Amino acid sequence: MRLDDLTGRLLRPDTVPASATDRTRALAVLAAAGLADEELRARREAVGAAATRNDLYLALEGLGAGVPPWGVTTALRVATTAWIAMTAVQIVVWLAIGVATGGLDVPWWLYSTVGGAGVVGALWWVNESYHRGPGRRPAGALA
Repeated sequence: MRLDDLTGRLLRPDTVPASATDRTRALAVLAAAGLADEELRARREAVGAAATRNDLYLALEGLGAGVPPWGVTTALRVATTAWIAMTAVQIVVWLAIGVATGGLDVPWWLYSTVGGAGVVGALWWVNESYHRGPGRRPAGALA
């Protein structure tokens, strides 16, 4: 996985291409929803034509399953942006101190970088858990 793919998944999780597994799970959510024939057909067509996960979210809109709440996605974006910015600033400061003093100190920026990675990883896991099973919500999810 390339770095821009990783940051894209973290900063813009809605733009991740919809996989065959994502479509299969979306169809399972639709099958379990008990929709009228016309609405079910229209939503199945939308799932089949979905290019991104956001397209799948739109096809599942209003069913209460298979779509992460907007708060989880927003929290993932904000935490990722803050984590990347904080790490970059700390590395620049660390290098500037190293240049100014003539030697690099221990990499103290790793403490907050590892902690931030834990927060981003947890938010990513919660966001991705909505794509792991049809109609499942992760236990303790913010919904």
